Amino acid sequence: MNFPQRQLRLRKWWLILLCVCSQLSHAADAPDDLPAKDGPFASNLEYTSEAAEPSGAGWQPRQAKHHVGLSIGSARMPCPEGMVCRRNGRAITLYAGGEFSQRWGFELAYMRMSNLEHVGNAVRVRGLNVNLLGEMPLGSRVSLIGRLGANYARTRMDLANNASVPTGSAHGFGLSYGVGVNWDVSQNWSASADLNRHDFKFVTGRDNVDTAAVSLRYRY
Repeated sequence: MNFPQRQLRLRKWWLILLCVCSQLSHAADAPDDLPAKDGPFASNLEYTSEAAEPSGAGWQPRQAKHHVGLSIGSARMPCPEGMVCRRNGRAITLYAGGEFSQRWGFELAYMRMSNLEHVGNAVRVRGLNVNLLGEMPLGSRVSLIGRLGANYARTRMDLANNASVPTGSAHGFGLSYGVGVNWDVSQNWSASADLNRHDFKFVTGRDNVDTAAVSLRYRY
């Protein structure tokens, strides 16, 4: 008389086992980064927290791969020992670039510097600059940027206060490097503060020009 009851119990356990297997199969087929939303094995609390804060939250790779920008700041040449140098020049740079990967990119820039003072005379610089860029995230929107490259510039020194120093034009290649802190204002716009050093050829020989500038960049 107990045989029919045993069959009913066996059928009940088989149905439960089939349901469990079905849920496990559904969970295995679901993508790893998105847990199942329903079923006895899904946790609404876990789903909500993971959806709000996906794994790897923090610095996210940008979608835009190219950029253009404008940099404005001051430029200064070394002051020879025994002289008083009071003048800081102006530095304006227009640049465009792209990205090789999430951390590496390149940049081509046109730079113009004026009102520089060197050994008592006035100096102007115009040139092109090619840089390799490296980026290290410091937070969700802030990153550290390094630059290393080369420039080709034309310089001119005009007589101002020191007639004993040669005047005239010179041109040639030189090295450039610098570091900056970048802040992503939005997906397309970012701002940065940069310190750079350029090695230029002058009529008096080779010398460095240091710049401190702020930049506004648009990514597309």
